[in-house]
Amino acid sequence: MREVAIVFDEYNNEIFFGETVGKCHNYCDTHNITGEHGEYIGIGVFYENTRYFELEDYEGI
Repeated sequence: MREVAIVFDEYNNEIFFGETVGKCHNYCDTHNITGEHGEYIGIGVFYENTRYFELEDYEGI
């Protein structure tokens, strides 16, 4: 289990698994993802043995 940050689109599909909020923001800057279409960064716990992500918090881009 480890804490991670993931960029999601407006339909809750994973766009980028960045591990940290900083890496997610860098990815968004590089790929011109502004959050204007509902994208957000999800912060939570990733369980490697089950490949399950548990969302604990989120922030806008």
